[in-house]
Amino acid sequence: MSDAPGLEWVDPEELEPADDPVGDALRAANARYSVALATADADALCELFEPEGAIVDGAGPGAAGHEGLREMARYARERYRDVTFEIDVDWTKVDPLDGASAYAAGRWRMGFVPRSGSRAGEPVRSAGAFAETWRRGADGTWRIHRDLTLTHVDQA
Repeated sequence: MSDAPGLEWVDPEELEPADDPVGDALRAANARYSVALATADADALCELFEPEGAIVDGAGPGAAGHEGLREMARYARERYRDVTFEIDVDWTKVDPLDGASAYAAGRWRMGFVPRSGSRAGEPVRSAGAFAETWRRGADGTWRIHRDLTLTHVDQA
């Protein structure tokens, strides 16, 4: 509850759902992102990212720009098989000071089988949380500027 005059807390469950075209676009793009990551499709990844876009992962290597995304996809194709990747978007929001910028956050899950190394042939699973910055281009398409891996936990 707020003590400010004229302000009243409203439980979000009581609000009528609003049209959310940006949120819908970001959720659809994240569904394509899941497929591109699972299939190590470099072209599809580059379509989703700005040319100067990047994946920033505090627990592992990232990828900067389209060339970095292509290298990441090549690395994944060579080292992993049976890859699955799922992205659940918890929320999206357009920047109130810049309508051409938006944010998304949520959770991700990944599974794969390494082709070599100490865990070769064994299923590996991990999960975590992410935050993304998106920018709308002149053509109206939303593209990832930064994808930040906030947490990364290996699962049994």
